[in-house]
Order: sequence, then C-alpha cells, then structure tokens
Amino acid sequence: MRCARRHQSRQHLARTALSVALTVLLIATTAAAAAVAAAASSSSASSSTSVPPTEQGDATDTMQNLSTHILDTTRGKPAPEVPVTLYVRAASQSWTKVSTGITDGDGRFRSFFADGQPGLAAGVYKLHFDVGPYFRGRSVESLYPFIEIVFTVADPSQHYHIPLLLNPFGYSTYRGS
Repeated sequence: MRCARRHQSRQHLARTALSVALTVLLIATTAAAAAVAAAASSSSASSSTSVPPTEQGDATDTMQNLSTHILDTTRGKPAPEVPVTLYVRAASQSWTKVSTGITDGDGRFRSFFADGQPGLAAGVYKLHFDVGPYFRGRSVESLYPFIEIVFTVADPSQHYHIPLLLNPFGYSTYRGS
C-alpha cells in the first residue's frame, strides 16, 4: 500500500513538474514571438511614415488594437476553434456585446472589429471564452464551462493582447504585447 502511494505521489509530482515546464516554455515562446512582432511592427511603422496619406487608407480603416491567443498548457499546443466574445461595460454597469469570433488553428483571434468600425476606446471590457465545447470535444473533464477576463483600456492608441493559458482545472492570463 505504501509503495502504491509513493508511486502515485511520484506520478503527481512528475505531472506537476511537466505542467510547470510547459507553462514556462509557452510563456517564453509567446514572449519571443511578441519581441519579433514588435521588431517587425517598429520597422514597418518607421517605413510607413514616408507613405503618403492617400496610400495609407482613410480614417474609416479599422484599427485592430485587440488580439487574443489561447494556449492549452496541458497539451502544450494552441487551442483552436474556441468561441470568443468581446463585451464593453456601459455606464449603467451592464455589458454590451461588441463582437464574436473563433480562434484559428494557432489559437489566435484578431478580427474583433469590422472594416470601418473603430477599435477599442477607453473603458472596461471583457473577453468571454467558451471553453466547455473545446474540452468536451477532446473528451476532457474540465472545471470551467467558460472563462471571462475583464480588463481596462486606458490608452486606446496602444495594442492590447490578452492571452489565455488554459488547462482543464486552471487558467492564467497577462497583458501581452
């Protein structure tokens, strides 16, 4: 009996260590990708300053200043086909739906705003991730049918990347770049 308990304890420790290592690896990968994207963005931003305004588009172009990415830390892979809904909080403290989409094969969703629709303004927003079907589709028991991340936009000129590190019994988020 004691041997079985020790074996179970070792298995639990190994799974925990693996989960922590995968989370660290995913965060490092996300940070590296963000650094590459920032470098590409700064080089394209510096080159776009010399383009005449007529070639840059008009004021009705959409400013996509919000993106998200879901990483399934148990599998060590992105979470595709997860419905994501963006809400904004009104002055009455009620939530108004802004848009809905589904994460792509890389677990990303970027198109929260249609052409001509302005991007995020200053205010309080939430992203609603419908993760229940994602786990059920993989025959995985999960604690969370959905996850909501509430965040404040203080400076609409900045890009807000809201990643979700997900597993069946926990999740984490942070402000990415």
